[in-house]
Amino acid sequence: MLVGNKMDKIHEREVSREEGMDMARQFGCGFMETSAKTAHNVEPLFATLVRALRNTRPEPRAHASRGTSGGGVLMKKRRKCVIL
Repeated sequence: MLVGNKMDKIHEREVSREEGMDMARQFGCGFMETSAKTAHNVEPLFATLVRALRNTRPEPRAHASRGTSGGGVLMKKRRKCVIL
């Protein structure tokens, strides 16, 4: 997702909305403009990002051993952190 910030500063733009949309098309990703000052599109942006991350995760296997090894000892589940 390509995000343009400070959309509330219309007269101080360095990149037009059209330029942002074209660049997002080149990258093959979505585009959204936000404003941290007015909170415009901030919540929808995070919801969109969370939804996209959830869609990229592999589905859990139903027949998994539920975190136990053959001896019945619980194994620690490792999770990866994604930094954008």
